[in-house]
Amino acid sequence: MEAKQANLSILMFPWIGHGHVFPYLELAKNLSTHNFDIFFCSTALNLSSISDVLAHTSSSVSIQLVELHLPSSSELPPCHHTTKNAPPHLLPKLREALQMSNSSFSDIITSLNPDMLI
Repeated sequence: MEAKQANLSILMFPWIGHGHVFPYLELAKNLSTHNFDIFFCSTALNLSSISDVLAHTSSSVSIQLVELHLPSSSELPPCHHTTKNAPPHLLPKLREALQMSNSSFSDIITSLNPDMLI
Protein backbone atom coordinates (compact mmCIF):
# COMPACT_ATOMS: atom_id res chain seq x y z
CA MET A 1 0.00 0.00 0.00
CA GLU A 2 1.33 3.44 -0.93
CA ALA A 3 1.77 6.02 1.77
CA LYS A 4 -0.19 9.20 1.22
CA GLN A 5 2.11 12.15 0.58
CA ALA A 6 1.61 15.22 2.71
CA ASN A 7 0.77 18.44 0.94
CA LEU A 8 3.45 21.09 0.79
CA SER A 9 2.61 24.17 2.83
CA ILE A 10 3.07 27.69 1.54
CA LEU A 11 3.04 30.86 3.60
CA MET A 12 2.05 33.80 1.41
CA PHE A 13 2.97 37.27 2.64
CA PRO A 14 2.22 40.07 0.19
CA TRP A 15 2.92 43.75 0.74
CA ILE A 16 -0.10 45.10 2.57
CA GLY A 17 -1.53 47.16 -0.28
CA HIS A 18 -4.67 45.83 -1.97
CA GLY A 19 -2.86 45.96 -5.31
CA HIS A 20 -0.57 43.25 -3.95
CA VAL A 21 -2.97 41.38 -1.67
CA PHE A 22 -5.59 40.46 -4.24
CA PRO A 23 -3.22 39.14 -6.95
CA TYR A 24 -1.59 37.03 -4.22
CA LEU A 25 -5.04 35.83 -3.20
CA GLU A 26 -5.75 34.70 -6.76
CA LEU A 27 -2.46 32.80 -6.78
CA ALA A 28 -3.31 31.29 -3.39
CA LYS A 29 -6.70 30.09 -4.67
CA ASN A 30 -5.04 28.51 -7.70
CA LEU A 31 -2.33 26.80 -5.65
CA SER A 32 -4.82 25.48 -3.11
CA THR A 33 -6.59 23.54 -5.86
CA HIS A 34 -3.28 21.79 -6.64
CA ASN A 35 -2.81 20.14 -3.23
CA PHE A 36 -0.89 22.90 -1.49
CA ASP A 37 -1.80 23.97 2.03
CA ILE A 38 -1.96 27.75 1.89
CA PHE A 39 -1.47 30.13 4.79
CA PHE A 40 -2.17 33.75 3.87
CA CYS A 41 -0.61 36.31 6.19
CA SER A 42 -1.62 39.96 6.38
CA THR A 43 -3.04 42.58 8.72
CA ALA A 44 -6.47 42.18 10.30
CA LEU A 45 -7.84 44.91 8.05
CA ASN A 46 -6.72 43.13 4.88
CA LEU A 47 -7.83 39.74 6.17
CA SER A 48 -11.37 41.03 6.71
CA SER A 49 -11.54 41.98 3.01
CA ILE A 50 -10.09 38.61 2.03
CA SER A 51 -12.62 36.77 4.21
CA ASP A 52 -15.45 38.42 2.31
CA VAL A 53 -13.97 37.26 -1.02
CA LEU A 54 -13.27 33.73 0.23
CA ALA A 55 -16.85 33.40 1.47
CA HIS A 56 -17.96 33.50 -2.18
CA THR A 57 -15.28 31.09 -3.42
CA SER A 58 -15.51 27.41 -4.26
CA SER A 59 -15.42 25.09 -1.27
CA SER A 60 -12.48 23.23 -2.86
CA VAL A 61 -10.29 26.23 -2.04
CA SER A 62 -8.63 25.85 1.34
CA ILE A 63 -6.77 28.93 2.52
CA GLN A 64 -6.03 29.60 6.17
CA LEU A 65 -5.79 33.26 7.13
CA VAL A 66 -3.01 34.25 9.52
CA GLU A 67 -3.02 37.65 11.16
CA LEU A 68 0.16 39.69 11.34
CA HIS A 69 -0.13 41.89 14.41
CA LEU A 70 1.14 45.39 13.79
CA PRO A 71 1.83 47.56 16.80
CA SER A 72 -0.88 50.15 17.28
CA SER A 73 -0.06 53.71 18.07
CA SER A 74 -1.83 57.03 18.14
CA GLU A 75 0.15 57.89 14.99
CA LEU A 76 -1.05 54.78 13.12
CA PRO A 77 -4.48 53.52 14.19
CA PRO A 78 -5.56 49.99 13.09
CA CYS A 79 -7.89 51.47 10.46
CA HIS A 80 -4.73 52.41 8.54
CA HIS A 81 -2.95 49.03 8.71
CA THR A 82 -3.14 48.83 4.91
CA THR A 83 -2.22 51.22 2.14
CA LYS A 84 -5.83 51.37 0.95
CA ASN A 85 -7.22 54.79 1.88
CA ALA A 86 -4.17 55.55 4.04
CA PRO A 87 -3.15 59.20 3.82
CA PRO A 88 0.28 59.55 2.18
CA HIS A 89 1.78 61.10 5.31
CA LEU A 90 1.09 57.83 7.21
CA LEU A 91 2.92 55.54 4.77
CA PRO A 92 6.29 55.97 6.54
CA LYS A 93 4.58 55.07 9.85
CA LEU A 94 3.07 52.01 8.19
CA ARG A 95 6.51 50.89 6.99
CA GLU A 96 7.88 51.43 10.51
CA ALA A 97 5.07 49.35 11.99
CA LEU A 98 5.83 46.54 9.54
CA GLN A 99 9.49 46.62 10.51
CA MET A 100 8.54 46.54 14.19
CA SER A 101 6.40 43.45 13.58
CA ASN A 102 9.36 41.31 12.47
CA SER A 103 9.32 39.26 15.70
CA SER A 104 5.61 38.58 15.18
CA PHE A 105 6.34 37.41 11.64
CA SER A 106 9.21 35.25 12.89
CA ASP A 107 6.82 33.64 15.38
CA ILE A 108 4.39 32.91 12.54
CA ILE A 109 7.12 31.25 10.48
CA THR A 110 8.30 29.21 13.47
CA SER A 111 4.76 28.16 14.33
CA LEU A 112 3.69 27.18 10.80
CA ASN A 113 7.05 25.90 9.58
CA PRO A 114 6.06 26.28 5.90
CA ASP A 115 7.86 24.51 3.08
CA MET A 116 7.84 27.71 1.06
CA LEU A 117 7.42 31.45 1.60
CA ILE A 118 6.04 33.64 -1.17
